[in-house]
Amino acid sequence: MDKGDILTVAGGFVVILIIALIANPGMLSPLLPFVKSGPAVQETSALAPEPTAVYTASPSPTPTANLTPQPPSPPYRILYTNNPFTYPVIHLPDHMETFGASDVPLRENVTVPFAYVEESRGGLTTIFSVPYEIWALNISVTANSHPQYAMFDMVLCNAKTGTIITGAEIQNGGSMFKVVRSTGTMYMIISVSNVDSFRITLETPLSYYVKAQSSGT
Repeated sequence: MDKGDILTVAGGFVVILIIALIANPGMLSPLLPFVKSGPAVQETSALAPEPTAVYTASPSPTPTANLTPQPPSPPYRILYTNNPFTYPVIHLPDHMETFGASDVPLRENVTVPFAYVEESRGGLTTIFSVPYEIWALNISVTANSHPQYAMFDMVLCNAKTGTIITGAEIQNGGSMFKVVRSTGTMYMIISVSNVDSFRITLETPLSYYVKAQSSGT
């Protein structure tokens, strides 16, 4: 074959190749593995960004002063002593009638009971302490069996000196109210006859209870 024929055949092959490339550009991809046919498209996440948590501090509660007193404690029971002979005075006075009738109840309607004596026999109580400037003995005597013979006598004494602070005498059962304006340690001398039972409630006005409570007594 002549050289001219070879060039003619080669030129025809080149023309066919060019036409094929124009019709199908991707045919060169297997031949050119390192050549990209177009700009790379960067994938984007389809997930939405997580929201940033926002924490709001709650305002601290403002402390408020406790303006109301604490609920009263239950009244405690005063018992009889087993050793009365150590007390400065152990006998009732001769004239109990000198203590008179019942006192007028305290003006303040709200009172707080803080102690009580509940018995059916006489004796000397244990020593107890009263911090209130004004308080009262609320006495109730039950005498159903022999009311015509019933007798109740009581005196309140200073525990250090034996001085009688106040007293009460109740015949045939009933009740009596005695106001006391004294503080400190005390005890009671009690005598009964033909009495079924009695109760002496020690109580103070609410205002004096709150005052003693606030002072820590």
